Amino acid sequence: MAFARVQAVWTSTCGVKHYTTFSDNATYSQMAQTIQAINFLECGTKPDVTINP
Repeated sequence: MAFARVQAVWTSTCGVKHYTTFSDNATYSQMAQTIQAINFLECGTKPDVTINP
C-alpha cells in the first residue's frame, strides 16, 4: 500500500533551495504556514507564500 505525498520545491528568502514533502491531505494553508515557519527559522523573515498547484 502506497501513501500519497505532495512535494513542494521552493527557495527560501536567503537563497536555499528546499524540497518539502507533505501528506496528501495537507491543505494549501497548512503547506504555506509550514514553509513560512521553515523560512523564518532559517532566514529570520516570514514571506508571503503562494501555492501553484
